[in-house]
Amino acid sequence: MPRTAPLQRLEAPYRATRYRVFLPTATEDLRIGRPATAVDDWLRLHGCRQGVIVTACNPRSLPLGVAANRRLQSALLHLLHAMPHPMLPACNIACDGLWPEEHSLMVAGLSRGEARRLGARFRQNAVVWIERGRAAQLLWIVQRPLPTGR
Repeated sequence: MPRTAPLQRLEAPYRATRYRVFLPTATEDLRIGRPATAVDDWLRLHGCRQGVIVTACNPRSLPLGVAANRRLQSALLHLLHAMPHPMLPACNIACDGLWPEEHSLMVAGLSRGEARRLGARFRQNAVVWIERGRAAQLLWIVQRPLPTGR
């Protein structure tokens, strides 16, 4: 079985997930392939061209318990507090309701490389990449899944 086979099953659920960002004055649900106007405004306010939504929960999309995810997310938050990047709380919400909500963070100003390294450090398959004025996209940490023909 090719290395990417297990990831093929993740692309559709990742794309169907709502990535909710808790902005100071509003909440915006990002979707892959769609622009995020309120997040764009927040990035602009902080002088940043791009941002990333990242979680430490459920590494490699293997479900962990609440306590383990809380510890991992706390480690992510601790690491990010040591960096000079503005951030906001966020939450990844599976639209099918079959996957638990995951706490995440919206971080402004990271480069693509920094975003990938951060995701890799917490064993994530992908992070959500946002560039002002463009549609949100999945930034794969591990090798990107092959198209399934659908």
